[in-house]
Amino acid sequence: MEEENKNKNENENIDTNEIIKETANTFNEVKDQVKESFKKEELKKSAKETKNFIVGMFKNPISELKSIAEDSQNKNFKYAIILIIVWMVAILIWEIRDSIVYSSGFFKTIGSSIKALIVPILAVFITSVITMVISKKKDKSLVTFLTVISAAKLPIVIANVANLLRLISYGVENITYPFYALCEVVSAVLLFFGIKFLNNEEDDNTYIKKFVIIEAIYCVAAVVARLLGIYIY
Repeated sequence: MEEENKNKNENENIDTNEIIKETANTFNEVKDQVKESFKKEELKKSAKETKNFIVGMFKNPISELKSIAEDSQNKNFKYAIILIIVWMVAILIWEIRDSIVYSSGFFKTIGSSIKALIVPILAVFITSVITMVISKKKDKSLVTFLTVISAAKLPIVIANVANLLRLISYGVENITYPFYALCEVVSAVLLFFGIKFLNNEEDDNTYIKKFVIIEAIYCVAAVVARLLGIYIY
């Protein structure tokens, strides 16, 4: 019994160390991708490729998610990073507007903006790590998980960009609020299929239970984040 517990603890440590190592490697890869994609000569190409990626997600989202999940080269990771950056920029614009309108004070505004800006990163990262830990098959890197989850969040990114229309007129919220709700539903459906492909699940009944567990753990993480004033969703 003692030996079993020891082996179990060793496996848990290995998993923890693996995730830390994967996170460090992913951080370095993100730095490289951002540096490369935003070079002056690469900007036009990156914008065009990201546009094609988004069009592909609109045309056949399920097939696209499956393709991303099966891509061992992680060719789409760059586009996932750009999506997250667009999401963050949309949030930043709204935060700047709030700071001007409400004049909350410099330090309070900066603190609030930083918390708001890390929401997209945390939302994708936490879901990816939870999915990776629960996944039985360890043949995919954290980068693959991040790319699929980011792609599944595309409707949320679009909703945040559309939400900026409220800067022009608050009357637009009669359209943007229902649209945001619709995007959340679509994103949840995409997330369901994305995680399914990441786990190579065949049995829907078994997978539904696993998906519910992943979402339940994410909800717990979201509650903890909210206690720290970070509203992830």
